[in-house]
Amino acid sequence: MTRVRLAIAYNGAGFRGLAPNAGVRTVIGELTPVLEAILGPISEIHMSGRTDAGVHARHQVLSFDTDTTIDATRLAKSINSRLGPEVIATSVDVAPGSFHARFSAIGRRYRYTVLNHPHPSPFSAGFEWWVPGPLDLEAMQAACAPVVGEHDFASFCRRPKPNDDGQLISLVRRVDSAAWSEDTDDSGQRRLRFEIAGAAFCHQMVRSITGLHVAVGQGRRSPADVADVLAARDRNAAPSPAPPQGLMLWDVMY
Repeated sequence: MTRVRLAIAYNGAGFRGLAPNAGVRTVIGELTPVLEAILGPISEIHMSGRTDAGVHARHQVLSFDTDTTIDATRLAKSINSRLGPEVIATSVDVAPGSFHARFSAIGRRYRYTVLNHPHPSPFSAGFEWWVPGPLDLEAMQAACAPVVGEHDFASFCRRPKPNDDGQLISLVRRVDSAAWSEDTDDSGQRRLRFEIAGAAFCHQMVRSITGLHVAVGQGRRSPADVADVLAARDRNAAPSPAPPQGLMLWDVMY
């Protein structure tokens, strides 16, 4: 039995998320029959972290087992020829038997992009949130500090179902860094980018934090409100999550 480590990138626009989900198109739902056509039966595919419908990944890591001896170059080419450009394999290798895409990871990094310009871009609209009005970058940067560290992020996460024992699942997470930056291209389009890294993230956490930070940038909330929202541990305390297309799983660290 061989443990395979597969890194992929994908455009999430045409998928209802990463994980298998009967009756809808997902990344792993499309990838699995391609792998089985090449390798024969494989084990369950494990992922470094789920992504929601419409969310992209620059570096997503998967792991699975196969009885077939793999040719990494051939496997990557086969995936890319059948699923590219929506989904591509960026690397394939044989991993130690103890490797697990999710549990071996020590951190994840996400990037969210906001186009802050009077007009949307038809060329990059699928990868950013268009916010036409003024945004105060300094205020958004000040809003980052309260989310760094270990906190209960219940205000920013969709509440998961209780586990099999009826116990509520903890939404305590550790954020190692969070920062906004900006750049302006040759055509004068201003883009703000939010990068956040931590050990793990709960469902909709990054998009919910982004949504609040943009509200701060618009002057509808203050940087001090972020700590209050966090302390409330109430999903209703935060504004709606930012839309999915601006979010990308940027990296997974092992």
